[in-house]
Amino acid sequence: MARRRARTVIFGIILGGVIGSALSFFLAGLFPRGPVKNLLFSALKIGFSTVRVNLGFFAFSLGLSINITLITIIFIFLVMYLLHKI
Repeated sequence: MARRRARTVIFGIILGGVIGSALSFFLAGLFPRGPVKNLLFSALKIGFSTVRVNLGFFAFSLGLSINITLITIIFIFLVMYLLHKI
């Protein structure tokens, strides 16, 4: 039971994040400049920049960042609520 609940929570966060981010991206172009647009669509960037490692014979880059907007947070909670009701 706990595994199913953990999977549901992870699935809800990922699905809500993807839907909220996509919707935020598309709606940002429709809103005029102003405080409402800044509140809803300003992204908080969490993560670290790209780190390059070159060992001579082997090179790789590693980086991770997540952009979170208010619309993304709203959709994460909405999807979590809907999955809880199912």
